[in-house]
Amino acid sequence: MVLPDRSLPSELPFRGIYGTADTSDRTATPETCEWYPAKFERAIVLVVDAMRIDFATWSDELNTTFSTDDESIAGQGDDTWISLFPNALSDTRAAEVNGTLPEPGPGWARIRPFPSLNVWDLDTVDDGMISRLPMFLLPPEAKGQDRELEQQREQWRQLVKQPHMWAHTDFSKVPEANSMLSDNVGLTQLHRDWDMIIAHGLGVDHCGHRFGPDHSAISQKLAQMNQAIELIVSAIDRDDRSTALFVFGDHGMDSKGDHGGDSPREVDAALWMYSNKKWHSRQGDERAARVLANAQDILSKIPLGASLDEDLRESWWYNTHLRDDYKGANGGHLFEAPQLRSISQIDLVSTLSLSLGLPIPFNNLGTAIPEMFAADDDARAEWGLLSVLRLNAAQVLRYIEKYVDSSRSHGFADDALRLWRIMYERAEVSYRELTDVVAQTPKKRHQPPIRELEERVAAEYFAFTRVVLGSLRQMWAQFDIVLILAGLCALVLATITLAVLYVRTRRSSLEEAITNAGWPCIGGGVAGAIIFRALSTVFVSNGMSHMVPLEATVAGLAIGTAASFSAVLALSGGVQISAPRLRWWQPTVTSAKLLNAIALLAGIIHCLGFTSNSFTFNEDRVVLYASQTLAVATAATAARTLSATSAESKRAAGVRALVCSLAILVLSRMAAYSTVCREEQLPGCIPTFYGAASASISTVPLAVANVLMVWLVPYAVNYALRRSHSNRAMVPKLWVSIGMRVSMGMAAVYWVLDSIDSQIASGAAAGAASMDSGDWSDLRMALARMAAGIAMGGGLAAWYASPFCLDIEMPVIPAQPVKRGVGRPKAVQPRRAAVVLGFGNAYGAAYLMFATVVFCILFLVQQPMGGIALSLLFIQLILCAELFDALQDAIEDASSLMPAQTVLMALLAYGGYFATGHQFTLASIQWSTAFVGVREMQLVVCGIIVAINTLGAFILAAVCMPLAVLWNESLGSQLLRVAPNSYFARIAGAGAVYAAYHAVVALSSAALAAWFRRHLMVWKIFAPRFMFSVPVALVSMAVVLFVAIGMATARILRMGLAVSNAQALVAQKLQMATQ
Repeated sequence: MVLPDRSLPSELPFRGIYGTADTSDRTATPETCEWYPAKFERAIVLVVDAMRIDFATWSDELNTTFSTDDESIAGQGDDTWISLFPNALSDTRAAEVNGTLPEPGPGWARIRPFPSLNVWDLDTVDDGMISRLPMFLLPPEAKGQDRELEQQREQWRQLVKQPHMWAHTDFSKVPEANSMLSDNVGLTQLHRDWDMIIAHGLGVDHCGHRFGPDHSAISQKLAQMNQAIELIVSAIDRDDRSTALFVFGDHGMDSKGDHGGDSPREVDAALWMYSNKKWHSRQGDERAARVLANAQDILSKIPLGASLDEDLRESWWYNTHLRDDYKGANGGHLFEAPQLRSISQIDLVSTLSLSLGLPIPFNNLGTAIPEMFAADDDARAEWGLLSVLRLNAAQVLRYIEKYVDSSRSHGFADDALRLWRIMYERAEVSYRELTDVVAQTPKKRHQPPIRELEERVAAEYFAFTRVVLGSLRQMWAQFDIVLILAGLCALVLATITLAVLYVRTRRSSLEEAITNAGWPCIGGGVAGAIIFRALSTVFVSNGMSHMVPLEATVAGLAIGTAASFSAVLALSGGVQISAPRLRWWQPTVTSAKLLNAIALLAGIIHCLGFTSNSFTFNEDRVVLYASQTLAVATAATAARTLSATSAESKRAAGVRALVCSLAILVLSRMAAYSTVCREEQLPGCIPTFYGAASASISTVPLAVANVLMVWLVPYAVNYALRRSHSNRAMVPKLWVSIGMRVSMGMAAVYWVLDSIDSQIASGAAAGAASMDSGDWSDLRMALARMAAGIAMGGGLAAWYASPFCLDIEMPVIPAQPVKRGVGRPKAVQPRRAAVVLGFGNAYGAAYLMFATVVFCILFLVQQPMGGIALSLLFIQLILCAELFDALQDAIEDASSLMPAQTVLMALLAYGGYFATGHQFTLASIQWSTAFVGVREMQLVVCGIIVAINTLGAFILAAVCMPLAVLWNESLGSQLLRVAPNSYFARIAGAGAVYAAYHAVVALSSAALAAWFRRHLMVWKIFAPRFMFSVPVALVSMAVVLFVAIGMATARILRMGLAVSNAQALVAQKLQMATQ
């Protein structure tokens, strides 16, 4: 919980210092900082995004504390800062010009954010930052300036890769609209009066995402940042004010250039500090090292010390993993990696605050970096590090006490609170003992015995802050059991509702049940919200939960609505679980029952995989095993129908089913070749998604291979339509053979050009040229937009206007002589007959056209290997529809095969998810696809594109789900014409089973994540898996129920019932034939 309190400069967290009298009666003005004397007058904070520790070795609340009331701030770089701190980092230039500053003061702010989410753009943020830093670091240009200053100015200019950056009004010599200058702040004030500069370079991070950490582009970007740092240091050295430079990275990157996990390469970043004022000494560093060693001894002797994270328990936590990065060919090391001490990033806040003479922010729990203050021997008549750590500890304790007073359900264990207070009081007792010794022998304060005592007391304060932070890490990672149980209850009820919906649809239509469910659902939801709100007050007052009223309301509403809807579905029409009605439970074993049982076993295998961390991060292999097992079972079932005793029609259907099963087996194995490896799978997993194990961008040959899908997928669609002659209709001829190929072709060429652009940028990165995409960017943008326009504006519009793949053939029936009694036979004139092509699969073919449109959109946003994998998945889904249609013709009691077909389609969707280059980790999200067809960052549009890329396999499978009922369904279906509501209910039931599978997977992952909430790997494996299962389940349910069934299927059935399409076509053909 972030408390609203703020630390004030004039209010110390304690009173008095050793060697002096207590100063409780002293007064201070708000402008006087009473915490610690400032070491520096101003500071530059340079964040080099993704500056991994080895990059530097070999090649929030602070913003509210530091305001523009009295200080002047300059910020350039990543626009994320503006999103995080819109009030603290707001440019004051417009208010200066308009005279609308609420409280005019000496401070000003110049903030220049640049778009940061386009990982293909390597230079804009860095160039924007580098081009503007000289305005603050160098004096205005003037005649007679020394040669060294002019050389530095020219070096700054050469660092900027994009020449157009200099055309901005910021570089004008006089005030202009949207420029840096105003009547109050000119070039001289920009250089002289700033107090803090915050600069954020993003090129290294983008290079990592685009090329990987081992590419030459990283070296070029690091060299650019290194030159910028050298120039900043030179400018600081020329300054007569004491200035500090803090250079650090916010994170590192893994072997693919991504981040988001907790591996050392991802979480370790570099920190480097410089100043034109002497701020540390060898003697101070030695004293700081002794403090850290003493603190480590203290932590090893207390109960909670052993359970702390390694970076808190071990004061000297060396980056030994760096040795692996510099192995030689013979197994040795090229050179030894240096041993570097690690600190927590939150330690920077307290360190930077005190070094600038500011109070530590109230909510900060970091510990001041000892090396920064260990050389201050006479800070307020005591050792600087001791003074700082005492301030630090007092502020941490003040935060804890305020937190406890503010929340009765604070969650702090009594033992932990007792330990914290004991440790702090023990440190204070030691401090008072030190003050007594110093007061008795003031001249011996700098003698070794006194210094050793100071170091031991400082270590006690340091150990206290580390124990508090480590304990809070564990406590704040606690789980609200009441909310967990409420969420699991809602998931269980949702699954039951979907199961009841499926059972209900097998008996009758849903029209009456859904019509009658409105008010009961509203009443149940309101009742659940009221009851849960009432219970929440009891849970919170007893310390059983920390839920807020909104959470209680939402939980109760979800549980009440789900329970009411399932009850209405179960009771309306009298659903009875009896043997005559549900023959699936009869003891007679049939092929259909056996297949459903195997499908149930495959689903159980999938869900039970979450009981183990190794099975969870190897889910791609578990899913492949389960889907292949079910496919083999269908093949075996089809093979049984090939016996000599079977009817000819059944044997033909069995052959068709067997071929489809074998094809699914082969294609799923081919798709599984595409892999993106999780960190836990290495070194046993070899990544192939980008075409090479060491690649982080798609290779050109792989992009060219994706072009083959432009021929393969339309061919497969036409081949699937050939059996019913639906491929001879005008719709598939125009759309599948032409429109679909053109849309896919443009998308495939887009990715070919993208791969070529990456190679060009890679080559430019090795030299001194700009890393821009060059002339291909405009062509790629046009191709992407035209591909999407053809799919949505052409294919979808044409399908919506006329979805059916029907055509009329008018064969001439030859004249047949007819004898009438005695005499010669009378000749009959030849006549024409009307044959409706596509009649036997009218509904399935019409729906398949809709699925092809969706596929084209998904194909566009997939990277080359992802496009190949998605194409194979689409073909597998079509084969799955043909497979189970054939099994219905080949075996007895095949009407109940829906569970098996649904499970197989869901497993294929999961296999497609992994094959399209994804894992259930944040690091595997392909953020670069956000800019397919988009020039600049548009939060909603880019977010939708990334979501479609990530969930494309699940969306495609959900869209294809109605084919389980509609495939090979004749336009003259009697069931549809006699009972259309019941037929539509069958399709809704199929969708309910599909949604139920994903709900069960989400329930399983949620339940086991809750069960393993204290597991070492909960945040790395179990929690992310549950986090991903929620959008997968929600998107799958929404697409299958509302898009696939509610929109597409409903329109097809409505137009089919009208029969106007076929009749009009026949009349038109007959009219043309008679002319």
